[in-house]
Amino acid sequence: MYRCKTLIVTEKETPSSEKRLSICLRSNGFSFSEVTVAGVLLTFGEAEGQHASSMTVVMADVKAFFASVGVRPLGYASMELIVQSDQSVWVPDELYSPAAHRQYLKLVGSDATAIMATPCKTLGATAVYAADDAIGMAFKVALPGLAVMNQHVKLASLGLERRSEQHPLLLTHWREGVIDFAAFRDGRYIYGNTVPCASDSEAQFHTVEVLKSFGLENSGTELLMCGDVGRERFALLRPYFPQATLYTGSHTSYLNPAFKTLHTYRNALIL
Repeated sequence: MYRCKTLIVTEKETPSSEKRLSICLRSNGFSFSEVTVAGVLLTFGEAEGQHASSMTVVMADVKAFFASVGVRPLGYASMELIVQSDQSVWVPDELYSPAAHRQYLKLVGSDATAIMATPCKTLGATAVYAADDAIGMAFKVALPGLAVMNQHVKLASLGLERRSEQHPLLLTHWREGVIDFAAFRDGRYIYGNTVPCASDSEAQFHTVEVLKSFGLENSGTELLMCGDVGRERFALLRPYFPQATLYTGSHTSYLNPAFKTLHTYRNALIL
């Protein structure tokens, strides 16, 4: 059963066909947003609760939660579920085979048996990642038309390539104990990985290592930070980059002033 922790709603009649629904799965629930195709943020919410072990129960819980907050997930322009995984690998489409999922993940030291895969048109590659496929399938059945992906597919598909034509770009998405990296240079996505970080000093080391290892050092290199970022973390890394900003997702506007209280950089994956 999921409980509503946070909910900000805009009282504006908008056809579902003019909205997109984004959901980000968490270990203890999920967050979600409704944004119009024109970029107006209409709804943001957070659901708390343990995911049931039964796929059928998860389906029922998802449907019941959205009904309880007045969201009818039908007829959207697009719907997506972002599954955050700590173990993943990119496989070029010409080499990809669904039968080799376990072998792909073994290359990065993973012995996962619960595995999902998502193609990324931007890269011409498929992300294979460790994730509870039963939960992902439950959401897909509960919300017909839902596209499921992991955070690396999402980060690679944000349209940041053009921004990197002017200078190298390193996007960091911070979660508990890990950082998701996405690096762009010369108009191309060149690197994406999740790196465990036991402390902020270790996070500092890995970030600088990525900067140097992938040829991102440049007089205009830009660092973007989102997710679980506070002032201390930002201040820790700021001196290593000519430019550093908090990344807040796609450009959005809003009608409800309550959205002023929302830290958009913490929820950039769904905004």
